[in-house]
Amino acid sequence: MILPHRKTQIGKLAEFVANEFSDGNLTLLNKIANYEEVPFYFDNYEDAFDGMLLYDNKDFHIHLNIDSGNLENSKRGRFTFAHELGHYFLDEHRLGLKFGLLEPHASFHNLNQKSKIELEADYFASCLLMPQQKFRRNSGGKDFSLDILTNLSHCFQTSVLATLIRFSEVGTHEVFAVVSKNNIAKWFVKSTDFPNWKFKFKIGDKIPETTVAGEYFARVGSKITGIEQLNAGDWFNPPAEDHRADRHMYEQCYYSDSYGYIISLMWFD
Repeated sequence: MILPHRKTQIGKLAEFVANEFSDGNLTLLNKIANYEEVPFYFDNYEDAFDGMLLYDNKDFHIHLNIDSGNLENSKRGRFTFAHELGHYFLDEHRLGLKFGLLEPHASFHNLNQKSKIELEADYFASCLLMPQQKFRRNSGGKDFSLDILTNLSHCFQTSVLATLIRFSEVGTHEVFAVVSKNNIAKWFVKSTDFPNWKFKFKIGDKIPETTVAGEYFARVGSKITGIEQLNAGDWFNPPAEDHRADRHMYEQCYYSDSYGYIISLMWFD
């Protein structure tokens, strides 16, 4: 977990850099690295890492692993590149590597990331690629659906999952989402204005069969891509006195064929 004051510090730095090196909504990572005179290499490293920042007693170098899908212009590659730039721009990370206080380490895409420095580099990457003001300007109006996230994903060249995480923090609509794989709930994210209701399940449990995602697993792969109205009680155990549960609630699923996970996105009208 990153403390609020630290998030503010990281966010301000990342967005300052983004605003200095951008073309419309797109942050120009190559130009940032070139300006800082940090060589970067997209190369084959098998399954050793997604990205790595190294110091060789003189200069810093960024290595990006194309064997893990980190191509120069891919959404995954852009996030990994931005993550490694985070290690470079954050003083505690850069100086730690330079003076041997931190060991060089491999960075991997990991939803359950626990390392503080990896969480900080992820947050830097998110703010660098999706600066708050630009992100909110492109977040649409009153009506909401998965299309808003996929449009933002295209606009900022970030994955739908990274876009969802950013939207949950600075977006314009209250959202809740569960990421599942093989019918198991792996992880969730919510905006601060979404009710703090208890789940009808635990992370690591099977997805409730009454949900859109649950139907997908029950029917062995029949994708339901439209917006479905549901009851809050399909996913949650809302308190009887909380009348927010009487509002219309919707679910729409995003299916990642490449990585095999499903995002169950929920919101109110």
